[in-house]
Amino acid sequence: MTIAAVPPTTATVTTDRESGVVRALNFDFTQPIVFVALAIVYIASRAPFLTIGYGTDPDAWRVALTGYWLWDHQEFYPSRLPGYPIHELGSALVIKGGWIATNSLTVLISLAGLWFFAKIAARLELPNKAVVVIAYAFTPLLWINSMTTMDYMWSLSFVLGAYYFLLREDTGWAGLFLGLAAGCRLPALAMMIPFVVFLYRDDRRDEIRDFVTWAVFVPVVAYTPIAWKYGFYFLNFYDSEVGYLNVLRLLGKDTLGLFGSMAVVLGIIVSLPKLVKLPSDFMRDKNVTVWILAIAIGVFAFLRLPHEAAYLLPVYPFGFFVMAKYFQRWVLTGAVAIVILAGFVDLTSPGDEITMETFTNATIGEGLILSNQETQELQRDFVADLWAQEIPNRSVVSLGFIYPQFAVRHRDDLEIGILEVDRSSISQLSDKGKATDLDRDVTYVWLLEWDAFEEFRSQGYSMFHTLDAGRSTAGLYDYRPALFGSTPLDLGRGPSGGSGAGRTDR
Repeated sequence: MTIAAVPPTTATVTTDRESGVVRALNFDFTQPIVFVALAIVYIASRAPFLTIGYGTDPDAWRVALTGYWLWDHQEFYPSRLPGYPIHELGSALVIKGGWIATNSLTVLISLAGLWFFAKIAARLELPNKAVVVIAYAFTPLLWINSMTTMDYMWSLSFVLGAYYFLLREDTGWAGLFLGLAAGCRLPALAMMIPFVVFLYRDDRRDEIRDFVTWAVFVPVVAYTPIAWKYGFYFLNFYDSEVGYLNVLRLLGKDTLGLFGSMAVVLGIIVSLPKLVKLPSDFMRDKNVTVWILAIAIGVFAFLRLPHEAAYLLPVYPFGFFVMAKYFQRWVLTGAVAIVILAGFVDLTSPGDEITMETFTNATIGEGLILSNQETQELQRDFVADLWAQEIPNRSVVSLGFIYPQFAVRHRDDLEIGILEVDRSSISQLSDKGKATDLDRDVTYVWLLEWDAFEEFRSQGYSMFHTLDAGRSTAGLYDYRPALFGSTPLDLGRGPSGGSGAGRTDR
């Protein structure tokens, strides 16, 4: 007797298809072969951007100045106070390879952070963990900062390493990694709060002392040379007020892109029925406690000094953990897809502040990643045009924030030096640095305080300044160089630079 095959029903096919989708969205990227494949894609996606320069942020070029000065003079000056010694010294090790070497080192450190993130997602058995791993790998602001000579992703990778080792109950390693994170960026030490709470909630109170000891010991060792040289001044940092409209612009344009921000906000609204459980989970689940405290610390640190969108980078991985737990599957997948897309195509609008024109003139244009590339290229061209200017012999030129890039790009033609030793300056090698063409007696500087300006002028030097330097001098030192005989260098455009994430007319 032959039994006829029963054709699959629509419900069976649908269930099988959904099961396949669920398996795909929960794919384990920590499997060795799979992670190697992801790593290849990760590195290949960064490779085209490694050859342009150290980054759009002048701080990246300051790190290069620090590295070259260390090799040339066997003396360590931090790129800017309070110092970022582990990142600065690590970059200095490969600085002779130029920006390809230092940027590549950042890519590798960031890749280690991706591995820690994937291991954490797998260990916590987060739903749809493959989606958030992809999000961490390719979210635009994380992407941009993973391929420049900046310290953000170094610190974040070590923070994720600390969290991973806490989950593995390797408390000593966790403390060591948090110490390394703080050695890259001192504010990372604030992550001690959620991690100590985790140990307390996990009934591992006897391990807190070892964790704290290692977390404090490493940055103490790393920062001791800086504190020895600068004294209490080593705790200086840039501190200036930022208008709330600028903060809104940073949050809207430069964090997730406008498309990405709208997608995440919409995802939060749709997921409110699950998010209402967050307060009770905060009290019940020690990992949710860590995520929310980490997000709160990151947001507080940003709002205290909201100069750069990249200050919010520590929020991203813990925000992704929250999204994985509370966003519905398709809401999470859709939001992440739009966030990644916004790196290439996004709503753009002119101006640095949010005004009515921000909305009335908004158009489809380049996303964060492509805008960052364009900004780097425009800065490179601006430096080339400055170098081509016919500056007469015996002159001083104030360049503004483009000075570190100008000095590094032409370090073979100029003698890099220091105008004056000033322990209170935020960046000795740039704020008080100089790059001199000895054959023509032409000195390039960032800005000049009035006394230095007047001294050069009294010695018969011709004074020049870029428009950016003129505005910055007026804002910082309360005088306008053009009113005292300095000639503006109007190249018809500015350096088109952004901080943290590059932006042109976004």
